[in-house]
Amino acid sequence: MLKSQNHEPVKPLKVGFALAPDFTLMAFTGFIEVLRQAADVGDLSRPIWCSWTVMGHSLDPIKSSCGVEITPWELFREPTDFDYVILVGGLVKSLSSVPKELISYLTRATKSGVTIIGLCTASFILAQAGLLSDRRCCLHWYHAQDFRERFERVIPVMDEIFVEDRGIITSPGGTASIDLALYLVGKHFGDERVVKVLRHLVQDWNRPMTHSQVPYLGDSQEQIDQRVRKATIFMERNLSIPLSTVQMAREVGVSPRQLERLFITSLKDSPAGYFRKLRLRRAHWLLHHSDMSVTTIALECGFNNSSHLAKRYKDFFGHSPGHSRDRGAAYAPVAKEQSDSLERRVPD
Repeated sequence: MLKSQNHEPVKPLKVGFALAPDFTLMAFTGFIEVLRQAADVGDLSRPIWCSWTVMGHSLDPIKSSCGVEITPWELFREPTDFDYVILVGGLVKSLSSVPKELISYLTRATKSGVTIIGLCTASFILAQAGLLSDRRCCLHWYHAQDFRERFERVIPVMDEIFVEDRGIITSPGGTASIDLALYLVGKHFGDERVVKVLRHLVQDWNRPMTHSQVPYLGDSQEQIDQRVRKATIFMERNLSIPLSTVQMAREVGVSPRQLERLFITSLKDSPAGYFRKLRLRRAHWLLHHSDMSVTTIALECGFNNSSHLAKRYKDFFGHSPGHSRDRGAAYAPVAKEQSDSLERRVPD
């Protein structure tokens, strides 16, 4: 019998999974693998301290976004049989085909007082069902604008990897599902179980819920001010819009001058300079990985036209967009030291 750090017997953790059409496999498998590792000693995979099942309104296979199908093990069970009911979302285009039986089950689970966990785009489904009104929910930064336009009464969070608010936990999915699962393992079983899982998954550490979703090029997370982090996420979501420093500062809730100082301290760059680098790197990626015209790429990345992009692009990378596309992957972004030098020559 597993015991807590106070040597008290620990109640086994029971979890029920529900999968939306075109669910993301990473969110599902990452979470369930943590449960598997936490459930037993070694790698024996016995569901002793954690048990889980996969449910559906029918036993027909459910296709994931990558094409792998999962067959539910059973029909929807009484929600109170579980400590957590986990909904795994997926492609936004498939949200309209979510079965009404799944929505009814989630509503019943909420009314029963069972904690609901939404992974990936599950937040869209929960919001559509009216279960997130006036709650904070964690979204993948990529889907933030679309969510805001649809659900005005929900408070979206994009600068954390999971959020817990009054009986509903949400996560943007991906590897953040692993962090959320580790958080629950620690909450129910203590740090020893977490360390065991980390070792078996060959993972260095579990990120806290306040960890940022957005990786920063060459910058340590610990050195970045939270307000700078929020500003850079705002930039990431609006690469096609030529944002001003005033707009960025308003989004973060500081003055433009203060935002300038924060950026110089955290990133050794101005807000405008950092934003321009993001847009140029996005343009570089599109030139190599899409068949979009240079003009379309320019507009997609917030430049007035192809000539405007060409000038900035050459200043930053040392060659034209057309030359970069012709040579393909042979052209990689310039080294950071060189790009910093070039960037200083580009006026705002």
